[in-house]
Amino acid sequence: MKPQRTEAIILHTFPARDRDKLVVFLTPEQGKRKGWAYGARSLKSRFGASLEPLAKVLIGFVERESDEVVRIESVDLVRSLFPAQQDLINSIAATYIAETVDTFAQSGDPSELIYRLLDHTTSALLEGAPALPVIVYAELWMLRLAGILPSARSCSECDRPLTRPLRFDERLPGFICAECAARDADVIANDVADAIDNVMRLPVADFAQTQPPTEVLVELRSLAATLRRNFLGHELKSFEILAGVL
Repeated sequence: MKPQRTEAIILHTFPARDRDKLVVFLTPEQGKRKGWAYGARSLKSRFGASLEPLAKVLIGFVERESDEVVRIESVDLVRSLFPAQQDLINSIAATYIAETVDTFAQSGDPSELIYRLLDHTTSALLEGAPALPVIVYAELWMLRLAGILPSARSCSECDRPLTRPLRFDERLPGFICAECAARDADVIANDVADAIDNVMRLPVADFAQTQPPTEVLVELRSLAATLRRNFLGHELKSFEILAGVL
């Protein structure tokens, strides 16, 4: 058996048997992993609160070559998201971001950029950034890292440089130039296009500080939802719950 120790963020856990938990966690070097935390549901568990969702931890585990699920030996808490999760919107936002990452992150595939996205967006919530711009940032960047977000620089049809206003063709889906645009192509307002540029070039905390108008953020969420549904064929489970509280 091969012992390992790495930084990780807990995505979610499932109860198993009488006293155990199945833990899904994200690492920068190995992507998404699953592990058994034996005794984690007992009153005197040695894991304590370190397995709470979106906790940042140092996790030690043992892996057998033939097993996909590792055995978790130790978990040391680095950062808890519990203070931010006392607010209802932040709590649901964090759950939604975790589901977004869990949906697109691949098991066993190194994903340092996805790990950093989850780390920085949850940290922004903990530091008091408004939930809505953080959610938008996480949605757009996750789509970009998954190769789903089309370029806003060149036409998806002819590859020529795009000019304002941007146009979006849901059938592709992608941004297209005026020459390639069909009559029913959606015209993207300049302030929405500016916000897309800001998401791509700024850290999440800096993007939140630009204080984009709510209507702009709603438009960006609608665009992200269209791209995500076209790719997945369905919507995320927590999407409607989040929409209800926002």
